[in-house]
Amino acid sequence: MEKILFVTDAVCMSNSCLDFACFLANLTQSKITGVFLENQSMELRSAAAIHEMGVTAPIPGVRLEQQKELYRDENIRRFHQCCRGSGINSVVHQHTGMPLKAVLKESRYADLIVIDAATTFSWRPETAPTGFVRDILEKAECAVIIAPENFKGVQEIILTYNDSSASVFAIKQFTYLLPQLHDRKVTLLSVTPPGKAVQGDIEKLEEWLHAHYEDVSLEMAEDDNVEARLLEYLSGRENVMIVMGAFGRSLLSNLFSPNPMKSVIQLITQPMFIAHP
Repeated sequence: MEKILFVTDAVCMSNSCLDFACFLANLTQSKITGVFLENQSMELRSAAAIHEMGVTAPIPGVRLEQQKELYRDENIRRFHQCCRGSGINSVVHQHTGMPLKAVLKESRYADLIVIDAATTFSWRPETAPTGFVRDILEKAECAVIIAPENFKGVQEIILTYNDSSASVFAIKQFTYLLPQLHDRKVTLLSVTPPGKAVQGDIEKLEEWLHAHYEDVSLEMAEDDNVEARLLEYLSGRENVMIVMGAFGRSLLSNLFSPNPMKSVIQLITQPMFIAHP
């Protein structure tokens, strides 16, 4: 991996997300491209909401558009300062107008996106992952990691699997992008409805995983409520990285049934890697 996109609202930058992006960059010796997004031509958020999320106190008498530029410039300064302090090469791309379109275009020429699940440009309150983040997960042309609020390292990798090409694709993409994690414990997790246990080439996948990781184990379960069982397994775990194979209605049908992805992302506090073909 060579190019990580750190995607952020130019007004409101998540320091925890940036710290996690720096961890990945140091781990893989990659460069970070800070993608700072502004929706000035379509701004629906109130001035009060923007001032509340701004990185510094607003300056009395300054127009909103100028104040947003001041927030952006301060966040960019802090971004470069953090990267320099971590010994990471960094560059900034600024986009004004349509944030989603800008991120999707950037994703075509990147290895990985790192984003905070709460990133939004909506004037309405949203729960994480926001509509903006869900659109990125569904449409991005590279893998995406949703950064955790608190990160203390990776001791275990949980690979979700159901014998679909989407789940195998995500596992391979994760392994190719982050080979430095080869010595972590790996758990291959499969949760399926009763009577629909994973069939086929599980032995071939195990063989492939053992070629890339030192410690691999399987966790196979059947449950009428796939979502609840998956959440039960993942909730409360610490120092793990979760790998998912798809996002969006058309792709999720190939991953789990019924669809657990949205609930998983809302409730799980560990970093989550998501990729789809």
